[in-house]
Formats: sequence, structure tokens, C-alpha cells
Amino acid sequence: MITQDLKKFNSPVFPFTAIVGQEEMKLALQLNVIDPKIGGVMIMGDRGTGKSTTIRAIADLLPQIEIVKNDPFNSSPYDLDLMSNEVKLNIQKGSLIETELIKIPMVDLPLGATEDRVCGTIDIEKALTEGVKAFEPGLLAKANRGLLYVDEVNLLDDHLV
Repeated sequence: MITQDLKKFNSPVFPFTAIVGQEEMKLALQLNVIDPKIGGVMIMGDRGTGKSTTIRAIADLLPQIEIVKNDPFNSSPYDLDLMSNEVKLNIQKGSLIETELIKIPMVDLPLGATEDRVCGTIDIEKALTEGVKAFEPGLLAKANRGLLYVDEVNLLDDHLV
């Protein structure tokens, strides 16, 4: 019961409209939300300028998206460009696709993240217990169709950047 209550609990987020100044940063984030093909926003600034607060605030404003249920890549049930290969194959077979609405994901990339944590790796547990090859998606899959927040990008390993 306690874990169910914790899932419903959301920590309060500072409202995007209450952020004063930082007009270029806010505009860049808004444009990236409107057209994700822009490819992202690199925000630089001194400590305490509201970078993290602004990102979390805009993420809180975004609407829910429809995804294929239990898909690790947050695949769209309608847009072929936003589907994983597995979902495309299921649609071609004529399988019934269950969907659900989720809040647009915002994933924090931790400082000590390794390449396999970011990109994904072979699921060793499935390989050993079931004897099958399986892919365990990383943080990029979790952030697909959402926001990936990288704080202190200069501290990441070069091959990850």
C-alpha cells in the first residue's frame, strides 16, 4: 500500500511561467519541444542560474504521449518513424497492440554512467537463465520520445559525449 501511495506522489516542480529572465534558454527549449528534429539544446551557465529548474519545469508542462504498452523504447502505436522493430513486426503480423498514456519521460544521465548503461547491453540474466539472447535497453531507450538531461556534460567520458 505504501509503494502505491509513493507512485502517486510527485515532488512539486517550479512553474515554467514563473521563471524570470533566461529568455534565450526558454525559447530554445520551447522550440525543441515544438520540433524535436532540432536535436537538443546545449545550455551553459554558472551555478545557480536555473538550468535544472527550467528543464524540469518545461518537462512538467508537456502532455502525455501514447505509447505501446510494455515497450522499452516508448514506441508510438501510429508513427512508423517512432516505432521499434519489434512493434513494426507485431503490426505486420496483425497482432493487437495495447497502448497506454504516459507522461513524457525525463531521464537524468548520471555522472558515472557507463556506455552499456547509456546505450544498452545484452541481458545476461536472460541469457543464463533462459538461454536466449536478449537486449537490455539503456537510458537512451528510456528517454526516447522524451527528454534526456545531462548535467555537467564536461565531466562525462569523451566516448559517451
